[in-house]
Amino acid sequence: MNMPRFYVAPLDLHGELSTDQAHHARDVLRLKPDAAVVLFDGSGQWAPAQLTIHKKQVTYQLTAEIVCDPPPLYQLTIATAVPQGYRAHDLLEKISQLGVDQLIWLECRYSVAHPGATADKMDKWKRLAIESAKQCGRNRILAVEPPCTPMELLERRDKYRTMIWTDVQAAQSLLERLISWRTDNIGPSWPIVDHNESLSPEASDNQAAKTLDRPAAHRGIPQIPCIAVMIGPEGGWSQEERELLNHIAPPVLLGRHILRIETAATAAAAIIQAALCMSGFNF
Repeated sequence: MNMPRFYVAPLDLHGELSTDQAHHARDVLRLKPDAAVVLFDGSGQWAPAQLTIHKKQVTYQLTAEIVCDPPPLYQLTIATAVPQGYRAHDLLEKISQLGVDQLIWLECRYSVAHPGATADKMDKWKRLAIESAKQCGRNRILAVEPPCTPMELLERRDKYRTMIWTDVQAAQSLLERLISWRTDNIGPSWPIVDHNESLSPEASDNQAAKTLDRPAAHRGIPQIPCIAVMIGPEGGWSQEERELLNHIAPPVLLGRHILRIETAATAAAAIIQAALCMSGFNF
């Protein structure tokens, strides 16, 4: 049986669990005194520990050295419109389990739900990401970023090696796109956005996405290559958004049927992770 996991940041040799983590250990799991657990700090560091459960607090003492997971070779960002109600929680939980590194909520023209960026709302998303990490065993927490528009995200495109967007009108599936990149012997140097290209409608389609034919140092690519997948609202992208995204790369299709947002995000994460794993990479 796996040991219970708790989030502690920063992770010291000894200390006290936060109020919510202590409540989980003492009142939900009802752990016995001197329970053996695993603590993690969300940045990749973790260690086994022993809890001491008091009436009003729960303290810990590490029982071995702190271990740090190796950094990922790739980072995956899901930028998506927000599904309504509890479905947003389901989306976050599922992509966290699939090893997605970053979640960005998109404010699209036809978005129905709007998450907002208040401190309370951002704290809520972080708590959900922590709980998901505790459950699924990951030691790096899914980062949830404040909402932005598709245009605002594209203005940050220098952070990503590859930007992909999904659309029900696409002629090629995401899997076919990934296979074609491998068939072309592009390997880890997948097609990337030319960060010097204009986003204006006058930009040429065939210049918006190019293969990596120059050293990474000359293309402004991050040390850990990042992939971003953009998923629109269930009402679809607006014409203006489509024109904007078309100058980055042609869209991809996730399946034969129209998917709900949370299903699309989960499918995209699973397909890309599987493709990278088969290519010898690992999240």
